[in-house]
Amino acid sequence: MVGVEQTHGRGDATTYARKAVVAGYDAVFVLGGDGTVAQTVDGLVGTETALAVLPGGTGNVLARQLNLPVPGGLHPRPLLESARLILEGRPRQVDVGRVTPHGGNGENGPAHHFLCWGGVGFDAQLNLAVAEDQARKKRLGLGAFFIAGFLTLRDFAGTAAVVRLDGRRISRRMIMLVANNIQLYGVFFRMASTAVLDDGWLDLYCFQGSGPARTLLHTLRLFLHRHIQDPQVDIYRAQHIEVTTYRPLPVHVDGEYIGYTPVAIDVIPRALKLMVPRCAPPSLFVDGSGLFPDTPWERVVRFAKDAQEAIRERSGLA
Repeated sequence: MVGVEQTHGRGDATTYARKAVVAGYDAVFVLGGDGTVAQTVDGLVGTETALAVLPGGTGNVLARQLNLPVPGGLHPRPLLESARLILEGRPRQVDVGRVTPHGGNGENGPAHHFLCWGGVGFDAQLNLAVAEDQARKKRLGLGAFFIAGFLTLRDFAGTAAVVRLDGRRISRRMIMLVANNIQLYGVFFRMASTAVLDDGWLDLYCFQGSGPARTLLHTLRLFLHRHIQDPQVDIYRAQHIEVTTYRPLPVHVDGEYIGYTPVAIDVIPRALKLMVPRCAPPSLFVDGSGLFPDTPWERVVRFAKDAQEAIRERSGLA
């Protein structure tokens, strides 16, 4: 049994995923970016229907984390190759993050799930700026994030925040807080190098400070992977997180803006069946022994073949 659906707006992926569960599908293959994947997770969490990710968005961070070929690289047929790698892999139960907004009247808003990260502050403001200009995003791709980043950096300032971690209370002047479920953060950064997809924990990074200069410094140190030694960055592991800020800060899940603080962030252990390709890094799982990643030599050979195919195809010799 096979069905194909096309999304036309926010929430469509969740609706189609829920229909797939009711229809008894074994797996849902999602062609899209991390935001579309997160919406699909909303419809699949807690079910027996597996999620398979085909890279087709702007960042494709989850696909990159799983070592799948992404569009724009050397591989001439990234989607076909990604599908082959996924079908050669096997499903694994992975953790899912959940962000629940707290309303001012004491009632909670709708929960949103994530596979990669839930974020509060600067990065959520950046993603909100990108979402507000979809035409620029379609025209420039990743370039839209650089432009939005500059504009956001110019105006963004941190604010006083209270964070509760499994009952522990900390107060900070916070620029950004990120609860990581994977190791990569965005396309260029490896924020949480020890994060594991199925350990029942979220790796929390809280970036302190205020103003453009401190935000830019955090960005540079993150790019150079020096943020771990930064005394202005607090690192924790937690299962339940509550964030309250003096001034409301935007919140995102997997790059999709969902609202403002205050919020609660929780991990739901092994709540999703994810199709994991054989090329995924073993360090993503508590027991990675079931994975068979390429050896360095196999990666070199595959890279050379991809380059040869790409040259032949683009020169008209294929």
